[in-house]
Amino acid sequence: MIERGVMRARLSWFLLALAAAAAAQTAAPPEGPVTPAPIGPGAVWVPPEGFFAAMHKACDTRKGEAFSACFVARMEKAGAPAEAVEFTRRTGNMAFASEFRDTGTVDVACAQYPFRANENSACFLVNGQPPMVDVDDPKLIDPELLGWNRVYAGLVKTYPNLAIFPSRRSGELAVTSAPLRNGGQEFRVDYSLRDGCHACARVGSLRMAYDFDVNGRYVGAQVSAVRALNH
Repeated sequence: MIERGVMRARLSWFLLALAAAAAAQTAAPPEGPVTPAPIGPGAVWVPPEGFFAAMHKACDTRKGEAFSACFVARMEKAGAPAEAVEFTRRTGNMAFASEFRDTGTVDVACAQYPFRANENSACFLVNGQPPMVDVDDPKLIDPELLGWNRVYAGLVKTYPNLAIFPSRRSGELAVTSAPLRNGGQEFRVDYSLRDGCHACARVGSLRMAYDFDVNGRYVGAQVSAVRALNH
């Protein structure tokens, strides 16, 4: 869920940042960021029949990182190609790519998170800068930007606990793309507006537009449309 409001930084994070900065002054100069290999159709993997039954039998006694590492090991044992395994590692060892669409400089890859209680499907904007953008990352949607939209503001007045949840996250309509005049790309993504919780009434919809420049660099988000549902 994407919560409303702007979170304030805590002192502990500030102290950690100071410590990291001090350590960086004595460390060797970095060689520069390593650009990961592009994600392509080879990242898509279909688990073979019986995979999850065997995986749970082998992995369920493990917890946390040990469980996710076991999941990846079972993928490899089941014959998942290296590109699929690498994609899984880039999701924290918790998802596998189920779809890939070539949309230009920046592409779309959707995935399945089999161990989540809710929202098992997810989509990413890949091969740009940054290399992998989760369209459901709460940091992408600025609450202040939403507040400027009259329909959204009206919904908040009617539903003080209004919350944003992912909508469809599979198929060609999950993320739609269009070229921009400057040569960049725009990706439009839909969200469900609900009265406070995942199982609560759906009261509206939100469409966000995520823009990338001609070089594939993410440049920002816009509110494309907000609609209220009439009950």
